[in-house]
Amino acid sequence: MNTCACNYKLIFLTLNSKYCQNTFLSSHYNWFKYQRTILPRYVSNGSAKTEKGRLTQLLVKSFKIASMAFGVSLLAFGGYLLVFEDDDLVQKENKNIPLIIKIYERICFRIEFYHKLFTIPATNKLLPDSLPDYYDKPQYTLVLEITDLLVHPEWSYSTGWRFKKRPNVDYFLERVGKIFEVVVYTAENGYITSPILDEIDPNGWIQYRLSRQCTEFRNGQLVKNIERINRDLSKVILIDWNTSWTQLHPYNTLIIPRWNGDENDNSLIDLADFLKVVFANEEKDVREILSEFKQYDDPIKAFRENQRILKEETKVEEEKEKEKEIKNIEDNNKSWFSWIPWIY
Repeated sequence: MNTCACNYKLIFLTLNSKYCQNTFLSSHYNWFKYQRTILPRYVSNGSAKTEKGRLTQLLVKSFKIASMAFGVSLLAFGGYLLVFEDDDLVQKENKNIPLIIKIYERICFRIEFYHKLFTIPATNKLLPDSLPDYYDKPQYTLVLEITDLLVHPEWSYSTGWRFKKRPNVDYFLERVGKIFEVVVYTAENGYITSPILDEIDPNGWIQYRLSRQCTEFRNGQLVKNIERINRDLSKVILIDWNTSWTQLHPYNTLIIPRWNGDENDNSLIDLADFLKVVFANEEKDVREILSEFKQYDDPIKAFRENQRILKEETKVEEEKEKEKEIKNIEDNNKSWFSWIPWIY
């Protein structure tokens, strides 16, 4: 009986175990079924993460390759600087010094060479030699900026950058072109200024054009060095509105206000008259003449006022001379006819 009871219990437990196992299997099957239902979405997120990780690895790998290529190029360039020799380097180099010092000198030479390449013009003569004295040529050289003196840059979303022509530019260029050697020396790039000058100067009054490539770079600023234009500085007049560009030659510079695009501006007419009156008939050192106008913020306005005062004084003098002549005529008439009353 006991055995049977035990066997019963064992059978019961076995049956219960099978039941539980069947229950577990059915539950597991149902869960697996449910899992199969939501599995595609979970796999999709995993695929996105896998794709993102793959792109990240690709970017990291590309960055490493680019860094290695840059390092190899830098080493190759440095090797070129150390091994390659040119005539200037051979002349300066002492062959009896140690190799380390020789390498150091070559590096310093290359650094100085590339520094000059980017900071100063390639030649010391930006303009050709002037004509001999027996030729009929202008006495003075007039150096002009183009930006905000002859044209004004404007930008808009619809048109981008455009350059507005200053009023009376044609009149100004014609007046000064007949008595000066006109040179444009600008801080703008040549590919920008050339088509602009072709447009505003169809008659060719501007004889030479110098752009940003002809300027120097000093202390973080662009500088116009007119010593390189191959002209006598006592005969060079530099007209600009930016004092930093002309800091090397303040006594040759006439600083005028910057044009902001006002269409009613007539300053170029006054500037042409000023240059013609002051420099056309006298051959003097321009630095002495320009120094007289350094005290004015707007020398052209001061010149216009002086001309007005001079005109008024001249008018008064003419009136006085006219009155004096009339008085002399009346006195002469009196002297001629003073004997008539004695007849009677």
